Amino acid sequence: MTWVVRRCAPAMVFSRTKVLKNTNFHVSVLSGSDETRPQEERVFEESKVMSNTTPNAGETPATEQHYDLMTANPVYKPFRYPWAYDAWLTQQRVHWLPEEVPLADDVKDWHRTLTEAEQHLVTQIFRFFTQADVEVNSAYMKYYSQVFKPTEVLMMLSSFSNIETIHIAAYSHLLDTIGMPETEYSAFLKYKEMKDKYDFMQSFNIDNKREIAKTMAAFGAFMEGLQLFASFAILLNFPRFNKLKGMGQIVSWSVRDETLHCLSMIRLFRTFIRENPELWTEDFREELKEICRTTVEHEDAFIDLAFEMGPVEGMSSEDVKRYIRFIADRRLTQLGLDPVYGEEENPLPWIDDMLNAVEHANFFENRSTEYSRASTSGTWEEAFEGSVFE
Repeated sequence: MTWVVRRCAPAMVFSRTKVLKNTNFHVSVLSGSDETRPQEERVFEESKVMSNTTPNAGETPATEQHYDLMTANPVYKPFRYPWAYDAWLTQQRVHWLPEEVPLADDVKDWHRTLTEAEQHLVTQIFRFFTQADVEVNSAYMKYYSQVFKPTEVLMMLSSFSNIETIHIAAYSHLLDTIGMPETEYSAFLKYKEMKDKYDFMQSFNIDNKREIAKTMAAFGAFMEGLQLFASFAILLNFPRFNKLKGMGQIVSWSVRDETLHCLSMIRLFRTFIRENPELWTEDFREELKEICRTTVEHEDAFIDLAFEMGPVEGMSSEDVKRYIRFIADRRLTQLGLDPVYGEEENPLPWIDDMLNAVEHANFFENRSTEYSRASTSGTWEEAFEGSVFE
């Protein structure tokens, strides 16, 4: 996979010379709608994902390749999993730091513009948002780095872990800037709805191959790819109405990063299952579906807590609940499972426009490090899915 970075004022644009070449389409990184996706982007769903077969069943069996993800490569090249190197390179090309985002207007919005209900909603989201990425980063550090051995895979995982620390620092930077006390970082432990999410994250391990696969699916598809996306959607609603625009920029970049992580970890999961086909039983598939259902149940309770003061401009709790079911079915399909919720249309279609909007021109003109976007060549989910699943 070749990525070309080309200048397109006021932003930078990623154009992929293979999958995205000469295509003109628009699907949200958070939606994954299939109607307008070009044929090469639909290959994953149409030919590779079948819920009653092993993922990537059409690829060369691992037994013929004489290596696997749990075996170290004594030399750097040739790569066993070149797609992992591509994911590492993509992540490196879109690195960012929290202080690059101006937050002065966000402080003004917080004190002068946001209603009490809106302040409550943002506070509840951020009480667990930072901790959620702490737990996700822990999965990369504590679990994956102990299991997988090929250098290119470890490079990918370490780059993902590194950017998770950026997310943690960015969310903390935002909270500190608007004046939230440090006691808020542990406040989630006082709320059952948040504590349940935290406890569920602690329930996974890497004791055996089945548990390794479960952990990858739980963290990659349902935590990075589902749980975080519910909060992303809620927070992106604010810049939609010209509020908290700096926060919106941080969230937009985080969405891009988490999309790359989610799809790459699903690719790693599928590869691991292909190398260990005995794991792909009906019982195991049902267990994964149950993990998804539990994640959605926890999000329902969390969403009700966050919206306990009622709806805000442009969004209600029911909107977000429908949205997470839409995303849940997409993640299940990507894992090679049947959808369970039947939410076929994105209930928050405005997210497409929010994530593909052009950032402030003066912000990009003042940056010392050029940034990259997919706003004119497709969205991040399309770009990354075409790359990691080709």
